[in-house]
Amino acid sequence: MLLQKRLPEAAALLLCGFFVAAGLLLLPYPGAQYDELLFLNGVLRPEVAEFWAELPWAGRVPTMQMSYLGTLKAFLYKPVFGVWGLSDWTLRVPVLLLGAASVWLFFLAARRLGGAKAAVAAAALLATDACYLLTSLFDWGPVAIQHFCLTAGLYAMVRFGQEQQARWLFAGAFFAGLGLWDKALFLWVLGGFGVGVLAVFPGEVWRVARERRLAAAAVLGFTLGAAPFLHYNLKTGWRTFQGTARRDTLSALFQKTVVLDRTLDGAGLFGYLVRESPEGQAADLTENEKRVVALAQRLGMPRQSWQALLLVLALAAAPVLNWGTGRRKMALATAIAIVVAWGQMAWTREAGGSVHHAILLWPLWHLQAALAAAALFERAGRKAAVAVFSVFAFCAVSNAAVLLTYGAHFIAFGPQPVWTGASRALVQFLEAQPGRAAFAADWGMLHEILFYGKNRIPMIGHADGIVMRLDADPQAARELEAALADPKQLFITYTEGRDVFPDTRKKLIAFAQSRGYQRRSVALIADRHGVAVFEIHEFTR
Repeated sequence: MLLQKRLPEAAALLLCGFFVAAGLLLLPYPGAQYDELLFLNGVLRPEVAEFWAELPWAGRVPTMQMSYLGTLKAFLYKPVFGVWGLSDWTLRVPVLLLGAASVWLFFLAARRLGGAKAAVAAAALLATDACYLLTSLFDWGPVAIQHFCLTAGLYAMVRFGQEQQARWLFAGAFFAGLGLWDKALFLWVLGGFGVGVLAVFPGEVWRVARERRLAAAAVLGFTLGAAPFLHYNLKTGWRTFQGTARRDTLSALFQKTVVLDRTLDGAGLFGYLVRESPEGQAADLTENEKRVVALAQRLGMPRQSWQALLLVLALAAAPVLNWGTGRRKMALATAIAIVVAWGQMAWTREAGGSVHHAILLWPLWHLQAALAAAALFERAGRKAAVAVFSVFAFCAVSNAAVLLTYGAHFIAFGPQPVWTGASRALVQFLEAQPGRAAFAADWGMLHEILFYGKNRIPMIGHADGIVMRLDADPQAARELEAALADPKQLFITYTEGRDVFPDTRKKLIAFAQSRGYQRRSVALIADRHGVAVFEIHEFTR
């Protein structure tokens, strides 16, 4: 009996193990990416933070990196980097483990709502979801802390709903506030759940509001979690919310719908994270890498998972299937939360149009799937229950096949230039030039040099915006002239045709030549596939 009771937990732990193992296998292939390293300023260059707080026991502490981005991740990583140093492993293993913890918390919450079988089935989808794993592992959103706060808050609120203990309400509110401090876009999901809860649980909300002990727990928990975010906005006139709510166009709405669909089926990161086709031959493939590519080719390089169809059906079906059960309200609230949260993404200009935005709705889709499965398991006979579980298992295997294709693309085609592993070789070259400084002229270089160079390579901290502003900002021209006059500077661009900011390489060279400088191409830095990604220039008169 005890063994039977523990089997679902063992299955969930195995799924978390799969999540970690798959992540570890993929971890080394891309180089660190600019947005993935954005929090690094809070660790290595806290002076560039937007806002600071004076704490009696710690002095002046950076609390907001940008108006919408807190320094929570920097605080969590500072001891990690302090003990184990800066590397791809110390950068990515913590968020990978955080993603696995989110899968576990999701399982615990889903088990309380829908039973063990439904929880395991839905957790299998989440743990094998390609976009969920990749956005957690490479965390350029950032999304890993957002997912953890959402699942931890969800679990705590489910416990509160079932046990009515103030400590769980406090914990749920705390994680809601913490997620908001991490990144203000957490408001999308908070707003969605807020509408859903008010619409479906008005009596329960009113009871919490009337009972002082519960109201105090909710207010105190949220205030503590979001304290740095609230303090910043109180001091700056709510700057986070200034100019961020412009309505988008209908054509953008269509594009965002496509992004959501591609996030659901796992295809959303092909062409962004990995190349779609080879530009060169990978060097020194191991036997295991050859097996991965061969297996993916044997399966037909699947790019889309059947999970998408299951999750969309579950969104609508869960409330209907649970209409006569105690889960009806939760299914309705979750459906409303998904629709309202995505509606905010769709409505807001310059937001919601990328996978790292759409993925913020995870694991709410999977929660709906768990609730739908719970209703089916209750109504179905043994054979029908096996069929339901088989559908979930088939979709989980389909997820894993898409994940395998990503692995094969990393190996055979390589990551896209903004994720290039050539950034490691670039830093090795720069470290071999004693007394020289690096001018990172384009986007996607500066943070990478800072990270792999362990903050030891001299750089102009805002160099990646100077060339871009030449046409509109006289100050940018003066700054570039000063850099060109410095014989220590090595200027780094992408190779011709690979610019991120349009024509950066061309503008840099033209500006230097117009000031009488001669250019010398010092080196081309290639990736594992022999593709030249970076070019290093020297300018002399």
